[in-house]
Amino acid sequence: MATSRRSRRDVPPPRTGISETDTLRAFHDYLRDSIAAKVEGAPEPQVRTTIVRSGTTLLGLVNHLTFVERSMFLAENVTDWKATFQRRDRAPCRGTLTSSAN
Repeated sequence: MATSRRSRRDVPPPRTGISETDTLRAFHDYLRDSIAAKVEGAPEPQVRTTIVRSGTTLLGLVNHLTFVERSMFLAENVTDWKATFQRRDRAPCRGTLTSSAN
């Protein structure tokens, strides 16, 4: 049985914004939408399977973008960015974040 997936057009990266913050947010939105399009409708084993040398998976990219958002918008300090690509199934990957509000 074929699954129904909405077809999304490829869109070019955003133009640079007025400020560095505008540009950063536009690129982050672009990347979030791109990853969401890749993950949408994908079977669970596929999002956990790596097909690149780095070992990165679609789920790892989603996890990493979550850390980027938490760092940017919640001012949480990430102490190990490489670890943000790894998904720990039993517990959230909180050991690499520290709160900047003490």
